[in-house]
Amino acid sequence: MLGLGAYLVLQNQLTAGAMIAASILLGRALAPIELAIGQWAMVQRGAKGWNNLAELLERVPPETEKTALPKPKARLELKGVTVVPPGEKRAALKNVSFNVDPGQAVGVIGPSGAGKSTLARALTGVWRSAGGSIRLDAASLDQYAPDVLGQHIGYLPQRVQLFEGTIAQNIARLSQEPDSAKVVAAAKKAAAHDMIVQLPDGYDTRIAAGGGRLSGGQLQRVGLARALYDDPVIVILDEPNSNLDSIGTAALNEAIRGLKADGRSVLIMAHRPAAIQECDALLVLENGMRTAFGPKDAVLKEMVQNHRQIAQTAAMGAVR
Repeated sequence: MLGLGAYLVLQNQLTAGAMIAASILLGRALAPIELAIGQWAMVQRGAKGWNNLAELLERVPPETEKTALPKPKARLELKGVTVVPPGEKRAALKNVSFNVDPGQAVGVIGPSGAGKSTLARALTGVWRSAGGSIRLDAASLDQYAPDVLGQHIGYLPQRVQLFEGTIAQNIARLSQEPDSAKVVAAAKKAAAHDMIVQLPDGYDTRIAAGGGRLSGGQLQRVGLARALYDDPVIVILDEPNSNLDSIGTAALNEAIRGLKADGRSVLIMAHRPAAIQECDALLVLENGMRTAFGPKDAVLKEMVQNHRQIAQTAAMGAVR
């Protein structure tokens, strides 16, 4: 274009300004083609990824429709449950058995890496057990469709993750048609209603992915409300008071008392003693295995006696 323009300028058929203008117009006309050529490698990677995904989905058989079961009672039964985390070969939970009855709160305690979070994921159906059985009101978890099981089991993870949207949408688990009455009821059960209405737009306050302006304690209380949405029969709380102050901890204990009074079952994975204040029974895990299970006072007494015996043995060894 420049060569042709220069020739026409020399022939007095075109001005120098028109030559520059023609060059600019040609550059603009060819810009989409240059962009497509520059991004061609990305287009090829996208096409390859699409084909790989299509091939993978063809190998996965469609899920069969499961027979709808009535709403279960808050009765949980584990027998010889062994769980191997995805991508690993070693079991994180080994031959664990215990029962939870309606209206009962069970605290799961143990050192870090004992298998508490693994147990929580297995109870929600996120991780399948490699051995043994987990039954909700006598039916194994795989007899419930995933979306139905999510309605029956509320889960507060150790690290609460919220999504971009309003607080009401997050509590309603991003439902296409959130029920405002259920959202407010869940927030009240979690003792988070007063905290939410004090925000600039209340339940309609928009937050960024990850929580945005909310503090760690506020995130946990909104996460607890999300776990209680749609009135689940089993509620699993993984380190629920890790970011709560004394007021938040009192609100958490109040919510647990309310769940027990309604005949719901609660499992609390905890390190702090304040989290198991409302527990009726304790399950002690160590290296993925059950070491004790029973009434809270009896288990704590047994643990104290064991620690004393260990301390006495160590002291005698030091004297020798």
